[in-house]
Amino acid sequence: LRQSDEIPFGPFPQRETLLSYDIASGQVSKEIEAKPTVIIGAHPYDIAALRQMDAVFSETNADPYYLRKREASVIIGTNIVNPSEWCFAGAMGTATVDEGYDLMLTDLGDRYAVEVGSAKGEELLGLYGVSLRDASPEDEDAVAAAKAKASETTTGGLKFAPSLIPTLLRDNYSNESFWEEHAEKCLKCGSCVLVCPTCYCFDVRDESDLSLTRGERYRTWDGCLLEDFAKVASGENFRGTKASRYRHRYNKKGVYLFDRFGFIACVGCGRCSSQCIPDIANPVDVFNDLYGLIVGAGKSMEPVETGEVASEPGEEIDFAPLMATVVDKRPMGTLEMLLELRLDDGSELGHQPGQFVEVSIFGVGEAPISVTSSPTSGPNFQLCVRKIGNVTTALHNLNVGDKVGIRGPFGRGFDTEGLKGKDLLFIAGGLGIAPLRSFFNYVLDRRSDYGKVTILYGCKVPSEMLFTDEVQSWDGREDIDHRLTVDSCTEDDGWANNVGVITSLIPGVDIDVERTYCIVVGPPIMYRFVIRSLKEKGVPDDHIIVSLERRMKCGVGKCGHCQMNGVYVCQEGPVFNYADVKDLPEAFE
Repeated sequence: LRQSDEIPFGPFPQRETLLSYDIASGQVSKEIEAKPTVIIGAHPYDIAALRQMDAVFSETNADPYYLRKREASVIIGTNIVNPSEWCFAGAMGTATVDEGYDLMLTDLGDRYAVEVGSAKGEELLGLYGVSLRDASPEDEDAVAAAKAKASETTTGGLKFAPSLIPTLLRDNYSNESFWEEHAEKCLKCGSCVLVCPTCYCFDVRDESDLSLTRGERYRTWDGCLLEDFAKVASGENFRGTKASRYRHRYNKKGVYLFDRFGFIACVGCGRCSSQCIPDIANPVDVFNDLYGLIVGAGKSMEPVETGEVASEPGEEIDFAPLMATVVDKRPMGTLEMLLELRLDDGSELGHQPGQFVEVSIFGVGEAPISVTSSPTSGPNFQLCVRKIGNVTTALHNLNVGDKVGIRGPFGRGFDTEGLKGKDLLFIAGGLGIAPLRSFFNYVLDRRSDYGKVTILYGCKVPSEMLFTDEVQSWDGREDIDHRLTVDSCTEDDGWANNVGVITSLIPGVDIDVERTYCIVVGPPIMYRFVIRSLKEKGVPDDHIIVSLERRMKCGVGKCGHCQMNGVYVCQEGPVFNYADVKDLPEAFE
């Protein structure tokens, strides 16, 4: 639970050590501390939130840090007696719960009723319960009356059934004026999400001791309302306005998590409202205003069916990286460096073209970097690193023989099997050549498996072109067609190829739209123009493949930074078929 006045600690604490490291010895140890904990006073809506978070932290990549603490926790709940003025748990169906607790207390004035919810709770009651007696029918009636009162007095003024919330949000996603008006007074402080019991986004940081050789990597709460939450190292902010972040908060709660798990991730506790200085965080006000728009327009809506909160645990996350050694280092340009690495345990990385790894410089941090070498190139692997932040600067300063940490590979790569026999058109812009190179070289190493191969590669100026030795080697190959361009150049550059943006090369390419698949990788602004040019050539949507950049902080679909509408790019991407994401508003904004 997130911190609150009622529950200061829980399975997801504000700061949590993930691992400790010793740079001198190269030792990295995972830290999972799960002391037995009793949480007393959890209200029913908190217990409902805990059950939701159980599903979130179990799904796909099970989080052992959360789950171990959860298993070690005893939940002693208390039914609502004096609700806050902002509480609307009754409207959300969470003013009472029938499961999720070990013991549940109900204050009946001169006595407490105790309901047993688990074997753990029964054992605890047997060890420490005093002056207990079986509840009489009158006691049971009093408990039922107290629960009914709690539900009746905590509606918060919500004017409709919460089963309409997903539909309301979907129908008004593109209502820019609504979100701008409601977010106008937002202070961007993040208080609303930092007290929410169903928010789980986090950041990961390193902290060294005074020797600078030992320290810990820890996670700490983060929130999507904070300005830099979706900003990548290059400075691009994929949710750069207050209105877009405000809208994301509501859609994540009411649409994205509902689509993934079947629950609406708002339990009506009202904490967000109680902490918001400009008083704009109350979900009831937002939901009622959305409902008013629909009613005023005379539209009808169908309620959605919520499901049971459940999830099958996946393979456990390991935040402790493997150690790797720098075996070669080669400058590629003004800001780029090509590093060749080998895992110290002798294993191969085992990546697919298009996947990425999380690279650690202990004491500095961790950053996601695409693997630029093909898996056909042997046991070593290569990373093309642009110096744009603390971690990448530290990577540039490494020497041959130095150590780094590697987690991964992560994400979905290019479909090397499904594209066999197809004509391939590679389109790379700037640093986009790095992840695209992994697939391109894979195709060249298995040239007979693929049809016609064409590559279009563009940069701003000739000096920014990467892998120039390989680019020059393409001239000697008759089995590929390649075309180069730069946005601008001078006579002194000696540039003999095309001058113009990357889309200026597309009209001259002969494309068989039935058998050609176009692989596009480049800066965010490039995609909409390249895709428009390809569609003008008649290329179907499902024949366009893109690799998208987002802030993939954890790599395992938990921290929330890379989320693109309801999609976690680090797990469901970064490679996507355009047909699958073209209707996601945040994909190509």
